[in-house]
Amino acid sequence: MKKLLLLIISLLIISCSNTSIYRVTITQGTVFKQDDIDKLEVGMTKDQVTYVMGQPSFENFFETDVWNYFFQIKTGDEIREERRAKIIFDENGLLSEVIVIKI
Repeated sequence: MKKLLLLIISLLIISCSNTSIYRVTITQGTVFKQDDIDKLEVGMTKDQVTYVMGQPSFENFFETDVWNYFFQIKTGDEIREERRAKIIFDENGLLSEVIVIKI
């Protein structure tokens, strides 16, 4: 009986000693890589850009020819990876400029 009680108390103490909190990894935005940026070429249509990069994270209603891509991978309070890109189209809807914002 004493051994069983000692075992239960030991297990209780051991289970309480692990105070580390599990931190969930959260991915937000449209994930893209440098390879995707390298595939973009001036003159591509919006459909072609969407095929390569995916849907933009958000579009500016005031500037319909500017698409913004953003993604962030975060574990707890630690930002593990973050990227931003701005895709600009000309008046004909063709890709004119790609700006990668370094963070």
